Amino acid sequence: MKDRYEKQRDKLTTDLAKLADRQEKFVALLGNVKIRRYMFMVPFFDSHELVQHASTKAAEYRAKNLPHLDPGFQIVVVDEDAYADTREQVLPRPRPLVEVQEHTQDEVAAWIRANAQAVTTAERKLQGLIQDDPRRLQAIEGLIMQYIKGENALADMRRKFPDNWERTTRYRNHKEQLLIFEYPSTDIGFNSLAKIAKEIENELNEDVPALDNRLRSAIAWASIADWIMRCPLDFPSVAS
Repeated sequence: MKDRYEKQRDKLTTDLAKLADRQEKFVALLGNVKIRRYMFMVPFFDSHELVQHASTKAAEYRAKNLPHLDPGFQIVVVDEDAYADTREQVLPRPRPLVEVQEHTQDEVAAWIRANAQAVTTAERKLQGLIQDDPRRLQAIEGLIMQYIKGENALADMRRKFPDNWERTTRYRNHKEQLLIFEYPSTDIGFNSLAKIAKEIENELNEDVPALDNRLRSAIAWASIADWIMRCPLDFPSVAS
C-alpha cells in the first residue's frame, strides 16, 4: 500500500507541474475557460494520504494564481467506481476490437484445396451424422467459412490487442482440454455443436468481456471447426 501511494503521489505531483510549466499553452487552448476541478483517476487507491496530498497540492496551486485555474481549484481522486453507472452502460455494449470480415466461396474452396487432410478428417467424422453427401459437404463448407472468419479475426486481434488475444487463446486451450469429459463421443450429435458454441460465447463473455457478440460468435464456431478438423471433438462412428 505504501509503494502504491508513493507512486500515485509522485504521478500526481509530476502531472500538476505541467499546469504551471505550460500555462501559456493552457491559456491559448482554453481561452476564458478556467479549470475548477482536476480529476486524478487511478485504478484504485487505499490510502487516505493520497487524498491529503491532493488537498495540499490544490492549495499550493490556488496560491500560484495561474490564469487558467479557477480560484476554487480542487483536486479530486477517483477510481472507476466513481463512474459505476456509466461503466455498467458501457461494458454490456463493447466496441468491436476488430471487424469480423466476410469471405467468399472462392476463398473457402481455396482453403479446402490447401488443407485436404483437415477436410478429410471433418468429412469422416460427419459421415455418421449427415448421411446425405450434398448436405454433409455444405456443412463442412459452412464450418470452414466460420473457421476462416474466426481465425482471421483472432490474427487481427493478436496484432492490435495482444492481451485480449492471449486471454482468449488461454480460454480456448482450457476448453479443448475439457471437451473429452464434457462431450464424450457417445453422447454428442450434430445438434450439440450449437450448444457448445453458445457455451463458448457465454464463457468468453465472462473471461474476456472486451469481445463483442459477433466476435465471440466467430471465435466459438472457429473453435468448433478447428476441433473437428484436428480431432479433439469427436462423434459416434458410422458403425454405431
